[in-house]
Order: sequence, then structure tokens, then C-alpha cells
Amino acid sequence: MEQMLQRILDKLENIEAELAEVKANMATKQDLALVQQAVLETNEIVKKLESRSDNHEKLLTLLSHRSLEHKAAISIIRSILTK
Repeated sequence: MEQMLQRILDKLENIEAELAEVKANMATKQDLALVQQAVLETNEIVKKLESRSDNHEKLLTLLSHRSLEHKAAISIIRSILTK
């Protein structure tokens, strides 16, 4: 009987030790709030970067069109000058 009680106490101590380890590794509400805040801030930064990327893409397209227009104009001027 005494051995059985000792085994139960040993198991209880093991469970308490495991519980303490779980509690030590567990995130708190404050930790989660900080993570949530970081995610929201990162999301805002990503949105700004996407917006800038879209603007840059539009600008590159515009510059590409202008370049083609300039090439065409130069070609026309060359053909006029060679006549």
C-alpha cells in the first residue's frame, strides 16, 4: 500500500513538473497582443510597399511607351533626313 502511494506521489510530482514546464513555455495574452500588433504593423508596411510597386509599374509602362514614341519619331526624322 505504501509503495502504491509512493508511486502515485511520484507520478503527481512528474505531472506537476510537466505542468510547470508547459506554463513556462506558454504564451501569455500580453505576448499574443504584441504579436498581433507586430502583424498589423507589418500588414500596413506590406500595403504601402504594394502601392509603391504598383506606382512604379505604372511609371515604367509610361516610360516604355514614351521610349517607343521617341524611337518612332527618331526613325521618321532619319528617314526624312536621308531623302
